[in-house]
Amino acid sequence: MMRQLLSAIGYRNIDDAIEFVMAGLALLPPLLFLTGNVVAGSVSLIVLIILLALLGMHAPPPPVPPEHDAAKKGKRHPE
Repeated sequence: MMRQLLSAIGYRNIDDAIEFVMAGLALLPPLLFLTGNVVAGSVSLIVLIILLALLGMHAPPPPVPPEHDAAKKGKRHPE
């Protein structure tokens, strides 16, 4: 459901959505705090953190690097 929603609003994958939320997290609350809107800054900070956590729950795990895969099988790399 989350992937369909993100693709409907123009994101190619979940990484694009996470970058967008991180940019908003870095820009919006500090700007609101600097302009004196402390309550709005706090609310936006909390909402963006919750949104980032929800996006992180739906993100697929990163691929396993080859050295971990070889170590798991008991093989060693030649030096």
